[in-house]
Order: sequence, then structure tokens, then C-alpha cells
Amino acid sequence: MTMPRTVRHINEVRALDVVFRHGRISRANIAKELNMVRSTASSIVASLTDEGLLVEDESEDDKSAGTGRPGTFVRINANYGMFIGADIGVGRMNVVALDMEASVIAQAKAELDLANADPDRVVQQLVRAVAEITENVGRNYRIRGLCLTAPGVIDRSGTILRAPILGWRQEPILERLQQRLPGIPQLVAENDANAFAIAEMYQSKEEGVDTEIYIYLDAGVGGAIVNSGQLLRGQDGYAGELGHIILGDEGFVELATISGSFESFIGREAVLARYRFHGGSAGDITAFIQAAKRQEQAALSTLKDWSFYLARGMATLTSIFNPARIVLGGPVAELFDLCRQETLQKVGRNLLDDHPIPEIKLSSLGPEGPAIGGASMLHKQMLSVDESLVYRRAKTEPAR
Repeated sequence: MTMPRTVRHINEVRALDVVFRHGRISRANIAKELNMVRSTASSIVASLTDEGLLVEDESEDDKSAGTGRPGTFVRINANYGMFIGADIGVGRMNVVALDMEASVIAQAKAELDLANADPDRVVQQLVRAVAEITENVGRNYRIRGLCLTAPGVIDRSGTILRAPILGWRQEPILERLQQRLPGIPQLVAENDANAFAIAEMYQSKEEGVDTEIYIYLDAGVGGAIVNSGQLLRGQDGYAGELGHIILGDEGFVELATISGSFESFIGREAVLARYRFHGGSAGDITAFIQAAKRQEQAALSTLKDWSFYLARGMATLTSIFNPARIVLGGPVAELFDLCRQETLQKVGRNLLDDHPIPEIKLSSLGPEGPAIGGASMLHKQMLSVDESLVYRRAKTEPAR
């Protein structure tokens, strides 16, 4: 890539980002946003339109661009691409498709029998779900990529090193997918909590902060640490395994992970085990929540215990990372609303005097959050500068 083309590539990506954030905008206002002359902005928009990434929106003229003839709006061509996120959850599979405007255009759900969660079976089920989505949206969209998310540690090659809840170790899940879905140009795999964090950031309209922590509560507990909008991945890519920090010698339930871990006190199975300890009998988290709302004593005692360890874990993370915000998501996160004030007080008691308590909020995303996040990661990548292309070629090619 020559230097002029390098600059043009960067400006095209910047222009796409401006249009994506605004939804619809005139060429003149794109020029203002990018601090460039109108002719250059128009040339960039024309190139993106020829490529099919942008389309004109003539539903309304722009009167805010200053003097002269009103400008015509442009917008992202929603049909340019489809991005699929597929989440292998505990007892379920969620598959979501986003269009080029990052809107959900199709979903597919299926039950997942953990007793028979053989990787081949799971991949077959996922392939059927992708076929269902493709059929539902027709041939109007070109699949640009698929991101599979799972509750486990995944290396950079797409191998699930360990996913105790699924019973998987050293599972080359992407290799299996590539064999069954050869027509999809990009296949990636991501930890479900990381994907949940991306979905929350991508869908949320709130202003970003320097440091955020995302905690995803399901059968296990996953986490993600975000600094200046970027995931903190660590030396080997495994940062954010918050569910494995140690809070005690033994948790409320024995899991296939470390004894006394955060998730053994606040994960789904831990909640139900503690509820049985107090004399309750709910078989799932929904029934437990209903019992707590009825003020059943066993449920209230369980909530008190759950709140104690949730607060202790969040205080530990707060002492280490000093986050501005902690976001709770996943099926078990709803418990926080039942003991919010008590939990916040306990967080404060586990911190030094005058240590700031971060904002703690519930995610608005449902169980499809990680799948949306997986698709959002692919979408975000398409609207990002190709750094390896730009910087590597820029260093080796002379400017012309």
C-alpha cells in the first residue's frame, strides 16, 4: 500500500465510523467531523459508495451544512454484510446475526444437553442454526464472518484449552467449524464474558470510562477488564478469569474449578446449593428469584450470603483495578436488584476508608448478550483500521 493509499484507507475507515455513529449524515458534515475539505470528503464517500459500503439517503436534505445547496445524506448500507455470533452457553445455544448497521436481523435458539455436549454434536447443531438464519434473512446479505463464544479459556488459534462446564479440554473447535462451514470467510472464537463486555459497550449509549470491569454470572462466572475501550488480555490472552479468584477455602458448591473460587460462591449452582442448605427447594434460578420476591426466608438468607461474597469479590477487584464502573450481566445477575443497597454497603465495608466505590450497574442485555458481542467484534473489526496492512506496508514501501 503506497503512502497516499495508506492515508486514504485510514480516512475511509474514519468516514465509515462517522456515518455509523450518526446513522445518517451529509457529505458536508462528514467533512466537518473529519476536518477535511468537502471535495476530499466527497471523494472518500464516492469510493465507499462504489464499494457498496454506503448508500445515499434522499429521505431528507441536510440544511445544517452551511451556505449553498443542501447536502444529501448518506448512511451505512445495512445489506453489505452479515456478522454471526454463536454462543455455546450452559444448557442453551444462542445464534445472532447483525447487519452492517449492527442491528439484530435474525436469531436462532436451541437447547443444549450438557450430558451430551460432544463437540461434534454441538458443531452440527450450530451449523443447523446458521443455516436457519441464512434461510430466514434470504440471500440479501453476505456472511462476513462468524464468532463462536464459549465459557472457557480459548487460545489465539481458536482451541478451547478448558471449559469445565462443557467438559472440554484442548478442543480445536474452530478447526471443526472450518470443516463444516468452509464458505464463511472469517471464523474466530472468543470467551463468552469478553464477548458480553463488547456487546455491552457496543450497544450502550453511555459515555465510555477509562477502566471498566464486566462480570458475567451464569453456571460459572466469567469476567472482562476494559481499559480505554480495549480488552485487557494479558500475556497469553487469558486475563479476566475473575471467577477463579479465591475468596475462601470452600465455596457453597464443589465445581470442576478451583475450590473456594469466586464462582463457587456466586454462580448459579452455588446459589441453588446455598438455597437448599437454607431449606429451599427451587430447581432453577428463575424459581429462586420468584421465591426471593415472595420474601421466603430461605431465599432471603441465601441472598444475604450471595451478597456478602459478591461484594467481597467486587471490592477485591476495585482495590486492584480502581474501575469507574462494574457491569453485571448473565442469568444470575438479576439477583443484584434484589439486594442492591445491601451489596453496595458491603462493598464499602471491604474497602479502605475514602476509597471510591465504582458505579455498579446491571446490563440490559439478555442471555443472547455473548452472541451479540461475538458478532459485534466482527463488525467492529470491519470498521477499524487494518494496522498490520497500514504499518507493515508503510515501512517497506517508499512514499510516492
